Amino acid sequence: MINDKYLTDRPRRGKSVLEKLYNSYQLLRNDDQPPTLELLSNRVLDPEDPLLSRVDGRTELLTPFARLALPDSAAGLQVAAWAEHVGSSRDDLINMLDHLTFRTGLTVASERDRAQVLMLAAGLRHDEDALETGIFAAAEWIRGGKRILTAHDIHDQIDELRLRAAKPRAILLIQAIDRDPHPEDATETLDWVDLYHGDSPMTRARPTDPANWAAMARDLNDAVNRLKSAGAQDILVRGALRQATFFLAGAQLAHVTGKTVSYVQQGALWSSNTPRKPVPPPAVTRVPVDAGTDLAVAIGIAVDPTAAVTQYLRDTAIPVGELVVFLPTDGAHDQAVGGPGEAVAYVQEIRNSIRLELERRPAERIHLYLAGPGGLALLLGHRWNRLAPTTVYEHLGPGRGYAPAFVVEA
Repeated sequence: MINDKYLTDRPRRGKSVLEKLYNSYQLLRNDDQPPTLELLSNRVLDPEDPLLSRVDGRTELLTPFARLALPDSAAGLQVAAWAEHVGSSRDDLINMLDHLTFRTGLTVASERDRAQVLMLAAGLRHDEDALETGIFAAAEWIRGGKRILTAHDIHDQIDELRLRAAKPRAILLIQAIDRDPHPEDATETLDWVDLYHGDSPMTRARPTDPANWAAMARDLNDAVNRLKSAGAQDILVRGALRQATFFLAGAQLAHVTGKTVSYVQQGALWSSNTPRKPVPPPAVTRVPVDAGTDLAVAIGIAVDPTAAVTQYLRDTAIPVGELVVFLPTDGAHDQAVGGPGEAVAYVQEIRNSIRLELERRPAERIHLYLAGPGGLALLLGHRWNRLAPTTVYEHLGPGRGYAPAFVVEA
């Protein structure tokens, strides 16, 4: 585990981990822009260590706890011992700890996944071969004793290895139902986790206050506007979010604005500019509701939501005349969409079919219910235009119905 002994033990020749971190901080520090230090490890923090057991779970920092530790407490004595170990004052050590994050309990698999997403966002090849090429290059730096690399060094290495593939993408991180371990990777970051009911991603389906839906939509709109102002054209969406939020993100980064959106769906890049791969037109079922003139649309890719949506419409008396359900021709299942080209084709087919439904039976509003891959909801929102103002609903779980989430003008 990561504890005092791990950080302060000195090898027979050389410095301790803590000394290396402190010396790097001193080498790189700049009053205008202090360096960011990270200790990344598959080890875990020692729960018995009086200081390291108090790393903040949200910020991954030892401060402000280390700064506020009483001098005669076990944690305070350890801070003093660390300062003596690296040959600094207590205040200088604390300043270093202000910029040292402890990213622990990591796995090789998760870090490989993270690296591939960042390579994708940086406009590099991001397949397994490209990743292995990059890992080998980094290992060569270490074996060759190279300790400081400039951006110019890295760009030269990328070109030498022929890793460059496309223009860089901006990363929009939406932390809706769970937090991301690396929010610093993103160009724009949103954090809504505390706005939801529930203490785990599985139980977070609706916010504590219905007004939070509108607040989240405003937050997302502001982030999208900042991306637009920065000139971002190709946006990679990342994060733990549900169907309605995926759809809203796609709609706010609409295809008609010239933007391209992407999402890594189970390891594969689903991008809105992927050439379509023809699919059979979805099967269409119509269920009379006869409660008004609005149109309800249910899109069931992974599961068939017909029964749940019909029951919800009748229980809530939403002014809907008809429910139109779209399903794959071979029925709803979790392999219905084979890849990004098929996803693009599905959303085009569905959107065009809904336009025909509106010609057949005009409606002032669409009520939308989604059940399928997140990437498909994102791409559908991206192409949701020339339809009608749309309320998209969030499923609350089996037997618990739906909640109206976001409104999209289309």
